[in-house]
Amino acid sequence: MKPTLTLSQFGFSQRKIFVLFGFLVTCILLTVLIDFLESRFQNYGFYLSESLLFSSYWWIFLPLWYGQLSLLETHKTKVRFALIVLIPIIIHLFAFPGLVWLISSVFYTHTFEFGQTFEFGLTQHFFKIFLLYTIPIGLYAFFRDRIRDFQSQNNSISKEANDFLTSLKVREGNKQLQIPTKDVFYFSANPPYVNVHYKDKKHLCNITLKSLSEKLDLRFFVRIHKSEIVNLIHVQSYKSRQNGDYDVTMDDGTELRLSRNFAKDFKSKLEILTQDKL
Repeated sequence: MKPTLTLSQFGFSQRKIFVLFGFLVTCILLTVLIDFLESRFQNYGFYLSESLLFSSYWWIFLPLWYGQLSLLETHKTKVRFALIVLIPIIIHLFAFPGLVWLISSVFYTHTFEFGQTFEFGLTQHFFKIFLLYTIPIGLYAFFRDRIRDFQSQNNSISKEANDFLTSLKVREGNKQLQIPTKDVFYFSANPPYVNVHYKDKKHLCNITLKSLSEKLDLRFFVRIHKSEIVNLIHVQSYKSRQNGDYDVTMDDGTELRLSRNFAKDFKSKLEILTQDKL
């Protein structure tokens, strides 16, 4: 069964259609008002029926704008985008005199000739038509692409977050334990292994500290020394040694040395984590 297209597939909702329709009705009423005021200032007759007929110039925007936005979702090249902009302009220039001719020939005593109305639309409305079929669609495409890029980056970050190492296998005697990384206090190098300091015990893990650092979530784990990585969640406090280095106290009371080379990264990440907790 062939799937049916809906307005929502093109980013349209009934509310948006009503807003667009309301905008066009407002433009039509303003056109009639301007015609009326001009007739009074320049002392010529005002005919409501003719003013409404020529305000059909605005009616054509609704279907063509809808077509533009619908086709925009399928464009892949700059050439197609240019056609999406130019084709509605051409259609509008010919549809306006055609619509005026058709309506006037059916409902009016006087038929307005196609050529005369075409010339009127070209001289009076071309600039507005050009702007209204280029600026809105250009802005829509610009912000749509920016929003999609932003969403893509967020999805990428989310995906990467799911790829972080969340647990480690360690051996305790004849048993193998699965330790959640979030509960590890810190890791220390013991080449070619790593000591995993978990609660009040130390376990040996068959991995290097460098390899481990590439798999950890660096929002929470930070290197404080060339041989140690701490879990910021379990950092209780830190104080200066007055020589550029610091003493870091963990939740279990363990004191570790923070090298001056890693101090800036440690403090900035700890500050961000602390703010997020507030």
